[in-house]
Amino acid sequence: MAYRDKLRANILKVGRKLIADEGLSSVQARRIATEAGCSVGSVYNVFEDLDELIIALNMLTLAELGASLRAAHGSARHGSTHDRLLALAHAYFLFAAENKQPWRSIFEHQLPEGRTAPPEYREDQDKLFALVEECLAKDVTENELRKSAARALFASVHGIVSLSLDRKLGEFAPDATRRQIEFLVGCAARGLQQV
Repeated sequence: MAYRDKLRANILKVGRKLIADEGLSSVQARRIATEAGCSVGSVYNVFEDLDELIIALNMLTLAELGASLRAAHGSARHGSTHDRLLALAHAYFLFAAENKQPWRSIFEHQLPEGRTAPPEYREDQDKLFALVEECLAKDVTENELRKSAARALFASVHGIVSLSLDRKLGEFAPDATRRQIEFLVGCAARGLQQV
């Protein structure tokens, strides 16, 4: 068991480095086996398939993102709804900018039709959404509406960050991206005050 745990940790370490350096497409069983110093069969003894490996890698990234968001959430916990949402949005942008390839991997990876992510993966995502939901709790008291609003805000901020980092609307300009995020969050916070 100790050997298997060590092998798993080594495979994950190699996979994380490949994603960070080259992106999701570099995660290939033969390449990971070569760099981890094991056989391809050993990779598949630890992980059922590449999808399971990628999910494990993405869960590590989600954990790091979660730590960044929780720190921002905690530092702004006594602020207004606007301040708290903005702290989360800025932390999200900073994490994505500093961890482009691992962050992208979370959204690039697609499971085959009919296959769903494991419950613990969805639970990790829900914990991150819960931070946004908590910021909205005072203004959006209905539970399902608050969940929906949190996801809509995330999708909006994510869209700005993604388009910016992928240079889809021009050259990457961090200050301009921050201003767009601030505009969006400001509009949302003002709108919540009128609900």
